[in-house]
Amino acid sequence: MITVLGPLAVHGDGPVDVGSPRHREVLAALVVDAGRVVSTDALLERVWGDGARGGTTANLHAIISRLRARLRDGTGIEIATAPPGYRLDAGPGEVDAVRFLDLLAAARAAQAAGETEAARQHVADGLGLWRGAAYADIPHPFAEAEAARLDGQRLAAEELAGELDLALGHHEPVLDRLPALVAQHPLRESLRALLMRALYRAGRQADALAVYAEVREVLADELGLDPGPELQQLHQRILEHDQSLLVERPAPAPAVPARPAAAEAPATGGLRSDVVPPSSPLLGREQEVAYVRSLLEGSTQRLVTLTGVGGVGKTRLAHAVAEAAAASYRDGAVVVSLAPLSDPATVLPEVGRATGLSGVEGLDPVPALVEHLRGQQLLLVLDNLEHLLDAAAPLSRLVASCPELTVLVTSRTTLRVRGEVQYQVPPLPLPEPQEADPEVLADSAAVALFVDRAAAVAPSFALEPGNAAAVGSICRRLAGIPLAIELAAARVRLMPPAAMLARLEEVMAAGGARDLPPRQRTMRTAIDWSHELLEPAEQELFRRLSVFAGGFTLDAVEAVADDLPGVLGLLESLVEHSLVLPDADHPDLARFRMLEPISQYADGLLRGEERAASRQAHRRYFRDLAGRLEPAYRGPGTIGALAVAEREHANFVAALDSGIEDGDGDLAGWLAWDLWLFWWLRGALLEGRRICSALLGMELSDPVRVRTSAVLAAMAFAGGDLRTAREYWESGNELGERTGDLAGRSHNLAGVGLVALGEGDLDGAVRALEDTIPLCEEAGLGGAWMWTLAHVWLGTVALLQGDLARAAEKVDLALAAAHERQDPLAIYITLFTAAQVALATHDPATARRQLEEGIRLSLDTGDMANLAYFLDTLGVVDSLAGAHRRVAVLHGAAQRLRETVGANVYGYYKPDEAMLAQAIDGARAALGAAFDEAVAAGRRMGMPEVVAFATGS
Repeated sequence: MITVLGPLAVHGDGPVDVGSPRHREVLAALVVDAGRVVSTDALLERVWGDGARGGTTANLHAIISRLRARLRDGTGIEIATAPPGYRLDAGPGEVDAVRFLDLLAAARAAQAAGETEAARQHVADGLGLWRGAAYADIPHPFAEAEAARLDGQRLAAEELAGELDLALGHHEPVLDRLPALVAQHPLRESLRALLMRALYRAGRQADALAVYAEVREVLADELGLDPGPELQQLHQRILEHDQSLLVERPAPAPAVPARPAAAEAPATGGLRSDVVPPSSPLLGREQEVAYVRSLLEGSTQRLVTLTGVGGVGKTRLAHAVAEAAAASYRDGAVVVSLAPLSDPATVLPEVGRATGLSGVEGLDPVPALVEHLRGQQLLLVLDNLEHLLDAAAPLSRLVASCPELTVLVTSRTTLRVRGEVQYQVPPLPLPEPQEADPEVLADSAAVALFVDRAAAVAPSFALEPGNAAAVGSICRRLAGIPLAIELAAARVRLMPPAAMLARLEEVMAAGGARDLPPRQRTMRTAIDWSHELLEPAEQELFRRLSVFAGGFTLDAVEAVADDLPGVLGLLESLVEHSLVLPDADHPDLARFRMLEPISQYADGLLRGEERAASRQAHRRYFRDLAGRLEPAYRGPGTIGALAVAEREHANFVAALDSGIEDGDGDLAGWLAWDLWLFWWLRGALLEGRRICSALLGMELSDPVRVRTSAVLAAMAFAGGDLRTAREYWESGNELGERTGDLAGRSHNLAGVGLVALGEGDLDGAVRALEDTIPLCEEAGLGGAWMWTLAHVWLGTVALLQGDLARAAEKVDLALAAAHERQDPLAIYITLFTAAQVALATHDPATARRQLEEGIRLSLDTGDMANLAYFLDTLGVVDSLAGAHRRVAVLHGAAQRLRETVGANVYGYYKPDEAMLAQAIDGARAALGAAFDEAVAAGRRMGMPEVVAFATGS
């Protein structure tokens, strides 16, 4: 069972450990929609923050894989893969929040049928599931909104329990529970009424009257109002000793109050709106409409704010909610557009006019509106409040004073008033990067919107193999923002998607439909609306943030804005205006991001000296960061350093590109040197090669040129281009020798040896590698990275020459040095050759132990290329033991990993290909038709799953 009515917990036969806080957050994001598909994009937005993609998607898949295994083993609950995301398949009663809501519904049904005892038992069972605040340990907006919804239902259950207890003649339980609830919700008159009735039943008339006196005082102090008519009437009945209050009667069945006659109230019900929505259908928002309705109808607060960046669809969503919910409110729904207003003082008078009250100007509008709306059950939708935020406080008072008034606000920033529940409208779910299959792309809501709007202007348009990839790229570039997608789709009558993709900024600047509000006719004007609300210092910081790529930490922001006072406050304001979004990828880190259309807009405003200075400050910050990380790639801090590099890689590339464009070659060259090992491990070979090729065409200092040559050669070698690798390693070695650059030369000379090894020139490899070792020692790098690897590669040569004793000697020296430095990369590079030596000396037990250690280290560092080699060799060991299915599974997993990386990378690994082929052929013969199924099972595994399978952990 999964419990969220309190801190999240999972129970089977006993407690189930689901993993780290991030694992718990992902599980919570699935539980919110238990039984329904949650898209990958929705999960990323809920847990990591808006706009999260790239490496974070891989993190999500790995977390899902681990959660799936732990839930299945511990509880039998499944996480199903269901495009475009995942679904938590929990049976009846397996999620406490779902069970609670089912019991509450059963109680209401029993009450309606006159089964008061059964109804009270259902309520007791439901309330008994609560262990504290819902989702208490999940610090994300999605959990806070869901907790507010559930808490509203909990309060409704408490009120129903009170009604049922009184109907059954049991006033004592009401007196036990109600005082605490009244203290928590001092303005909720229905709780006061229950408590007054229970006190009167207990013969405590004076105490019941004191409750009324207290609420009258609280309402007067807080809102300047008197209690409502129903509470006043109850007070009078108690004063008169009304004996009917003592009569036990069945609890009334819940019913929608009768609609008042036209003569009694001006409300007419239905939907009244001064916002005319487009006639085109609202696509991809069904789940959001249902969820916002549940917030409005279930939360205790009754004030929900839809926030989000301009163009994300707040107005359309609010109007759809009003249409869907209007029939649920006795007096209907009213939608009011605030965009034409410029004075916050005119907001409540405008609300008065929209709801049938005239002549509010010149008065204090709150009491007049309270008098007008207090008896109405109404949904009020206020569209575009962000430029009128001073109206938020009186609006909050209005909601608190009208117990049946519910307000839905759209705003690019939160109102920051008590009782507000925020729901951040996410962009539409996006297709996966590089996806080109039209059928798969059509399942994406963003692509479906593009296709629908494109077909409206060009009826012959259809998603097909020739345009599908471009459409998917357009939607991703536009970050799933509906307005941006609609504006782009309208241009298909002028140009095909591929041409549009190349001119996307121009497309976004072009005008949209004339019936759209002016602020929404182009994406630029949509952002202008938010930008103009900023103070000058906020606008300046907004411009400077465009130099970042993929997000930014608070430290990085302070580095590019060190001359602006109060950077934290300025950044907070940009977050409130939805121009900057929190990035919760690292809960212990203050990190933020901008959606790409917003960043492009800001970049267009950054010019001249401000642009040059901001780019330079950005480069310096990330060059310093890369310099601090680089030593840790080869020591005990490897895993943490790689995680930071993964997170900031887009910024590193942006700094490199700006350095090349601005002529800052040396700084960019040192940055590339600090990144080369990260590129190697992550298979970013083309990126590294592109950057280094550009750098080598610039004016560089000799040390930078020596190292840039080494990096380009390493990228070429990992990609299998030995000719280019030899050319640049040899030129780097020659320049290093001329300039006396011992450290730089050692990398290039070792590279020359690697090329010789790759080409089968074992004598040439020995000469270069043996010369590398004293070079390292002369440079003060004896026992360090390149010294260690030179010994490993000499061991590989000796193995190929059949000199097993010399191979073991070299490998042992290297492994000792790597362990002394606590260098996981050097350890597993050495372990691979050590395992080959163990297999050659007929010691499969030692080989297995070494391979399993290397496999675990590969998972820790995320090195998929290395893991593929280790899995293949472990398959050879398993074949010797007759474990043929394991051989096939490992082979399938290794195949998939190599395809993912796109290169072998470790071209200096020299496994025994004959033994590997024999192991695979043996497995195929032993398994027959089951061989292909086992290979397919291996291909489906993510890194954590395959490591657990390989190591038996």
